[in-house]
Amino acid sequence: MTPSTRVKTKKKKRPIVTGRHLVKFPEMKGKTLEEVEFSTYAEDHSITLVFRDKTMLNFEIEPGFTLFASYADLKTGDLRPLKRWPPVRSKLFRE
Repeated sequence: MTPSTRVKTKKKKRPIVTGRHLVKFPEMKGKTLEEVEFSTYAEDHSITLVFRDKTMLNFEIEPGFTLFASYADLKTGDLRPLKRWPPVRSKLFRE
């Protein structure tokens, strides 16, 4: 196929959401996920992604949150919910 006969495809653009702060982690692309941990200890609210190559990505979260977790199928192009978990609420520090 020559450069002049290639079919150009458009990438889908994500809608811009006002007030949203989006952070991407390109270093994780292509890594195989081994395990996901969610911690709600009094001094450690975090989500840790552990990869098969023995590396990890850790998200530390400050108290005062509610986590809603869901699992969905995107194969058809539409979001099809498969499972939802009960909300997890953080415990605030008490002195």
